Amino acid sequence: MEKSQQNISNAKLLLENAMPNQNYELMRQLLTPDATINRAGFADLYNLTADSIPQQGNFIEWLKLGWKPLSSALTEQTAQTTDVIASADTVIMKYRMTALHSGTFAGAPPTNKRVHWEEIAVLHFNDEGKCTDGWFMCQELSLAQQIGYNLNI
Repeated sequence: MEKSQQNISNAKLLLENAMPNQNYELMRQLLTPDATINRAGFADLYNLTADSIPQQGNFIEWLKLGWKPLSSALTEQTAQTTDVIASADTVIMKYRMTALHSGTFAGAPPTNKRVHWEEIAVLHFNDEGKCTDGWFMCQELSLAQQIGYNLNI
């Protein structure tokens, strides 16, 4: 399999399967031990409204400190890739997330409504097809409105 195709497959496996299903063992298989993450959007929203979650750091450690609170509040997650751009070691994906807002998220009590948002990930891979770092950006304001925040200026 061509390197970029392998990386696309691994990116989809990480973002459409491992993370939405909280499959930490699969995440560890797809990430290098020293992989880094930079997360904007949800981390910014948490920092403004509730307990903060890390915006960057070791990807595997972030899964415990950042992803766990997100996925506990936004359950039954699905991800559907809508666009992919890839080069030899980089994959850029645009995908649509849906989830059930079933727990407190960024200070907002559960609505028990299905919510959705668009997200972009930029992932870099090593020669073995493991992710070495990821940058994520999501539509946090759209999600904030869906869960009941009124944004007044």
